[in-house]
Amino acid sequence: MHQQVRALRGRGHDVRVISQLGWAPPGRARWANHRSVPRSTQVDGVPVLHPRMMMLPGARLGHRICHTTLRSIAGPVRRVAREWPFDLVHAHMLIPDGWAAVSAGHAVGVPVIATAHGSADVLLTPYRSAGWRRTVVEAITEIDQIIAVSQAIADGVTTLAQPRHPIQVIPNGADPAVFAGRERDIDRAALGLPTDRPIALFVGHLTELKGVAHLLEAFDAYATQAQNSPLLAIVGHGPLEGALRARATELGLQESIRILGALPHKDVAAWMSACDVLVLPSRSEGLPTVICEAMVAGRAVIATAVGGTPELVDNGVTGMLIAPNDTPAITRALGEVLDPPGRARAMGAAARARATTSLTWDAVAAQIESVYDQVLARHRGHSVPGRAA
Repeated sequence: MHQQVRALRGRGHDVRVISQLGWAPPGRARWANHRSVPRSTQVDGVPVLHPRMMMLPGARLGHRICHTTLRSIAGPVRRVAREWPFDLVHAHMLIPDGWAAVSAGHAVGVPVIATAHGSADVLLTPYRSAGWRRTVVEAITEIDQIIAVSQAIADGVTTLAQPRHPIQVIPNGADPAVFAGRERDIDRAALGLPTDRPIALFVGHLTELKGVAHLLEAFDAYATQAQNSPLLAIVGHGPLEGALRARATELGLQESIRILGALPHKDVAAWMSACDVLVLPSRSEGLPTVICEAMVAGRAVIATAVGGTPELVDNGVTGMLIAPNDTPAITRALGEVLDPPGRARAMGAAARARATTSLTWDAVAAQIESVYDQVLARHRGHSVPGRAA
């Protein structure tokens, strides 16, 4: 969202951000980082408010977290509206933010747009309980305009309820200034990596949902049969990190697998540049930003055919699509992409050619701007497009 806001500002829009945080009580050292976040700040010149909200460990509030979200943002939205009259609210995720933004935005007389991002708000959460489903349906039917990051997510929304207006599909993007135009061997040298070994990269949360345990087992099988000593780099943190390190040691892969933990964005870009292929074996996705970044960087992609991923990856051209939870399929795909000389580079070049026309944040912001104009025209009761704030 930070990148999207920057792109919108680059197109002449003025933006304010409200990003609520869970209230962290005193006395717990592990919550110190939460307590240290100021209630108001600026990021790249954008004013950001961080109101606190009540949350419980383990998501024990269930769908009621939407009500605590509304309580946390209603006052800040009113205050911003008094000091800086704005044209619309753009929320991200249908729940809890979209649901809460409808009430807060309509209370100050502006339309509300919400972007549906996928797994958490459309594909999984509505099916956890009747309360969650009812809350998601309320959001779908009350939000003035829904944007979905993929057609698969749009279809998931309409399966649940009928929105007020046709859903607009606008993908996520990537910043070419960060991810494009980098030389693989230069970044490999900077990272202390060999130039003659193929490198596969995973970027994401280390959870069961992301399929990273399947990737580790698949890479072990591939490395056993490969002739060119491949490397696997795993970027991210999560509950599986310790288990993955232990399993890599059991398999004797200490020299072939780098588990790097969470990295700053610029370092992720360096690893993206250094790799030959991004591998994302998730069980569920909306539209993964990391695939957009890999394509802009000119890297081949191996990913599961879930959510909006098939709308990004052209199977056999820009990468390989596989079924989820299929360890042997990951092994085969690694061989098909990395073993034939030049295939990973050819796929990466095809990926970059597509991404530079449609998957940059500026291209995304231009489409969002068009949606803003349509929504404001409807809200104002005429067809002359306006400039959104």
